[in-house]
Amino acid sequence: RRIWPMGWLWNLTRHRNLRITKRTRMNMSLRKTAIVWCVISISFACLGQAGKTEKEVVNWPISAVTVYESGAKVERSGAVRLSAQGLKTIVVRGLAEEIDPAMLQLNLNEGWSLVSHVFRVSTNQAREQEAGKEQALIDTEIKQNRQTHALRDALMVTYDEELAMIRANRSVSGGELLLVEDLKEHADFWRERVMELQYKMLELRMEMDALDEELTALKREHADWDALRSQREGQFTLRFAGPANGVSQIRMSYVVSRAFWRSVYDAEVDQSGAISMRRYALVEQNTGSDWKGVPLTFLVGNPLESIAPPVPVQKRLTLVRSFEKDAYTWESSDEMDDFEGFEDSAEGAPVPSGALERYSFIPANSVDISGDGTRERVYIEDIQLKGDLSHLLLPAYSDESYQLVNSGEWPTSNLLPGPVQVLTDGVYRGSYRMKLPAPGDTLQIPLGQDSRVRSTRQRLLDQCASSVLGGNRKTTQTFEIRVENQHNRSVELRVEDAIPISNSSDIQVEPLSLGGGDWNENTGALSWDLTLGPNETRSLMFGFEVTYPRKKALQGL
Repeated sequence: RRIWPMGWLWNLTRHRNLRITKRTRMNMSLRKTAIVWCVISISFACLGQAGKTEKEVVNWPISAVTVYESGAKVERSGAVRLSAQGLKTIVVRGLAEEIDPAMLQLNLNEGWSLVSHVFRVSTNQAREQEAGKEQALIDTEIKQNRQTHALRDALMVTYDEELAMIRANRSVSGGELLLVEDLKEHADFWRERVMELQYKMLELRMEMDALDEELTALKREHADWDALRSQREGQFTLRFAGPANGVSQIRMSYVVSRAFWRSVYDAEVDQSGAISMRRYALVEQNTGSDWKGVPLTFLVGNPLESIAPPVPVQKRLTLVRSFEKDAYTWESSDEMDDFEGFEDSAEGAPVPSGALERYSFIPANSVDISGDGTRERVYIEDIQLKGDLSHLLLPAYSDESYQLVNSGEWPTSNLLPGPVQVLTDGVYRGSYRMKLPAPGDTLQIPLGQDSRVRSTRQRLLDQCASSVLGGNRKTTQTFEIRVENQHNRSVELRVEDAIPISNSSDIQVEPLSLGGGDWNENTGALSWDLTLGPNETRSLMFGFEVTYPRKKALQGL
């Protein structure tokens, strides 16, 4: 009975004259079944060991980043060594949570293949273990702090009771007379002991306050570790196959959504109209990983959402009424985002510029971009443009002119829409959001108001009249605009006003005189382009006639 199953069967073959009973046959069957199962288990174990891949958790460093107007492509790299069976599973941790797994790209050596890849969001186990150890130490310190505080509190109660007892017995009673020396000794003892107790209680209070502060700091540190251990991160599980014991430097890239950049400028204009612009990239990323000294590339446009080409959309042109004289407008700093920051990247990412070209900009110096959403302004390049100074007068809105600098060289500078901070002669004049004109138009940069080029606008009452003819009423309005150049040099200026336009077929508007101005019948805009010499003043007059039903009131005149 002590013989192993194989030996027992061998013993049966040798002793043929052994009487084989029914129970013996049953034991033989059970032992045969056990042998078969042992062989099967050993076979599966060998197969499982042969097919098992080695698993390694890594945190590959970021090697390069391409920042788009919405999103960024992050590149990481690290070495991978395959097992003797030519297999290896790598878990790349420390990634952003918002990653599109379909946009994963890898460079693979010849003979290598990516068996599978899985992206998931989870907590960092190493960080959880570290947090657990640190919190255990903090719990010990908190316990010691509370014990010490309890001891100090008990001592404080003792001192307080002793002080109360001394105060209760400070009076001398009884019929016995005390000598002066005894009374003085009694008073000295009372005073010295009370002072000693007061000092000790003060020290205890200070020590207990310090213990309270220490306890608050320990609880805060404990909560910080709680927050750290609960932080979630993205992880790519990559399974490689290739030659046995093969080694390769793998470079992976993926697209994150919580990152973007926009172009911002400092523009300085001198008295001749020359424009010196400095381009910066205002960049933000909230991926949880800092970009420290990482090569950055700022690209105009957005990353592709798929490796498959998109379906082209047919472009259609439509005519609409335009109330702008150019293909762009200005927006004041009150209407634009703050230079120091903008809304949360997940919700308030800037709208892509829609530029026709895909420009790319590489900063000359390495920079650090924090992964917690802190905005950084990164210097890119200097831009030099030739320009001409001019003035814009809007007499209906302001007496002072708006000084502008005009440049037609902007298309060759790869300019992009964005905020511009304007300086003249070293003085900060303000900021505005630059919108680029249509190709072929002139770029205009506003420099603020110039009080030395002025205008006035007034209605000439002696030339205004109103009359009734049949069922209609007719009114005539005449205005005079006076422009004045108080500089000791000539200036180029543009004066803009308007003749009302009709929104009803019952209202008829006819210009009477334009004073040499250019009138747009569709928009009603009236403009003059002038050159005023030093200290020159000029008058411009225009008028119009409005006919409307006599039983109606006219608004907007």
